Amino acid sequence: MKVLSRFSIAIAAAIASGVNPAQAAAEYRLATILPWISKNSTSVDLGIVVNGTYYLSDRTNAVVHIVDLASSTETGRITGFKGATVINGTVNKPTSGPNGLLYIPGRNELYVGDGDGSVKIVDLSKNTIVDTIPLGISKRADEMTYDANNKLAIVTGPDDDIAILAFISVADRKIIHKISFDNATNGIEQPVWNPADGLIYVSVPESNINPGGEIDVIETTNFTTTKILPVTNCSSHGIVFGPSNQLLLGCSQDAILADSVGHTLVINVTTGKTVQTIDGIGGADQVAYNPTLNYYYVAAYQYQVNGNATGAADPKVGIIDAGTGTLLQTLKTDNVTAHAVAVDPKTNKMMIPLAGKGIAIYDFSTTTATAATATATATATSAATRLGLSLALGYPEVAKNNVVAHPRLWWYSLILLQASSCSSSTRRHE
Repeated sequence: MKVLSRFSIAIAAAIASGVNPAQAAAEYRLATILPWISKNSTSVDLGIVVNGTYYLSDRTNAVVHIVDLASSTETGRITGFKGATVINGTVNKPTSGPNGLLYIPGRNELYVGDGDGSVKIVDLSKNTIVDTIPLGISKRADEMTYDANNKLAIVTGPDDDIAILAFISVADRKIIHKISFDNATNGIEQPVWNPADGLIYVSVPESNINPGGEIDVIETTNFTTTKILPVTNCSSHGIVFGPSNQLLLGCSQDAILADSVGHTLVINVTTGKTVQTIDGIGGADQVAYNPTLNYYYVAAYQYQVNGNATGAADPKVGIIDAGTGTLLQTLKTDNVTAHAVAVDPKTNKMMIPLAGKGIAIYDFSTTTATAATATATATATSAATRLGLSLALGYPEVAKNNVVAHPRLWWYSLILLQASSCSSSTRRHE
């Protein structure tokens, strides 16, 4: 007599429920928090990971923090930025810095947007500022992207009366063009370069034509807008490309306050259509994508309970399966500094700055096989046993009664039975 192993039953149950068995018990867990140096930060901007090193712009301390992820140690700070401008006890972000961060591959340089309307260039071999590029604006230089085809650093100036996008040649460190966003009524946010088509996609939270936001698409030969992708109920801030020409939009708190809509959207940039709507995670700023796990990360620091305009503050970070649009996990954060999120695709570590605490580093748990087996077996043993074992023991009428409830498990049980007929031994999984 041949029977199915408990592991096979668990895998069948996981597949029947739509869960990837390899990730069924995987999750992020807090590993450590690096205390703020030198004083508690109440105003940060963005974080990025470069070759195993995490960089975070901190306006309160007027530095960019440097964290070695292999040892989870802060190894230094880059100085020379404007710092926080405080007006009536509140940090005035449009005139403070450092802000956006951009790594320039092949040059070992970090571009940093500052509160004086300039971009500071940092030599990462020395961690010192070696040049400054004024953008010709009165307020901060902020978020950036890199056009690898044309070797251009593309920088936003979001807070002047008319927002601008500046194109800098990294070879000679000169501005070669600027675009004004006359129709943007609430500044501009994250630009991203798409290597698939060589175009720049700019997050515009609100415009005269599209009050719910739009994505402007720009080519860098003649610096013209090739198309505008309207967005409804989003007012996106952070955006990031994932798989299959899909762009995740981090919908901001503006959408919650205006329409009681707390969600995250994924659009296909070829058609402009929304292909995924992820409810329960909105009020976002920075977002990230990890190609190793095929996960999106959303710093939803201004989310409100149930996505309702009158809901209490419910700040969190969300982890989303990019393939299915499933919200896999949320972790409680804060609504002060936790608007930045970064991930290391080599180690899958996730970093979030937490107010009053420091830089939080989260590890991704990969102890999945045993946990997934135990979980799936505990939750679906009866269904799997009725289907798989009833077939194996020659009671098809018992299995027939469960076809409607578990159609995918029915077919997978047949596959497992056929595979199990090749051997009568039972293998133990440690």
